[in-house]
Amino acid sequence: MDPSDLRTGLAERLAKAEPIDAETFNAACFMLSRALEDLELTVPEAAPLVRRLLRVAGRVIIDTGETGASQDVWPNTRETALQWIDEALRALGYEIEPRVS
Repeated sequence: MDPSDLRTGLAERLAKAEPIDAETFNAACFMLSRALEDLELTVPEAAPLVRRLLRVAGRVIIDTGETGASQDVWPNTRETALQWIDEALRALGYEIEPRVS
């Protein structure tokens, strides 16, 4: 999809008075993650982290908030989200570890 089409379509959906749906939320996360390419951040390594977090948010919303979404996908979605976050944090020198109860 042409990014200008995405922005126009997304702007139209966001301008409506009704609540946004999972698809619109995901599209907003995707568009914002792409917009990071044009921002000059004072800490350049922040961009990949923010990009990944936005994409995680979009994926979680699509998997759990889409009409007809099943709770059965949650374990896989959670695992994928944690993996993506871990990859982003490893680039910054951190890693996710399960909490021992």
